[in-house]
Amino acid sequence: MIQKKIFVIAVLAFLAIQSCKKDEDTTPECNTMNVSFSQDILPIIESNCFNGCHNGSNPNSGFTLETYNDVKKKVDEGRLVGAVKRDPGFVPMPFNKAPLSDCDQSLIEAWVNQGAPNN
Repeated sequence: MIQKKIFVIAVLAFLAIQSCKKDEDTTPECNTMNVSFSQDILPIIESNCFNGCHNGSNPNSGFTLETYNDVKKKVDEGRLVGAVKRDPGFVPMPFNKAPLSDCDQSLIEAWVNQGAPNN
């Protein structure tokens, strides 16, 4: 009788633990194929690099990233990817904030590797 109770308790405990298990990750996969400046890169920049740092008539950083040409200039200087990936020798961006998500970093790097098209 005691073994039966122990078995029932063990099964209930197992089921309780399984019900608390994290649901499968439903986060969409980070698609770095055919990255678009207007659809992918600019929204990342707008939400992470603006607020006075890289926009407006007198940005705190000394330069803006408001247009494709602004961003492309930093790409051509070799500064964009190193800064967002926080590579040694680069000022980590966003400055004094948490790093961009792995997906956002991958999107920026993929876009640059795809020739940084104005698309």
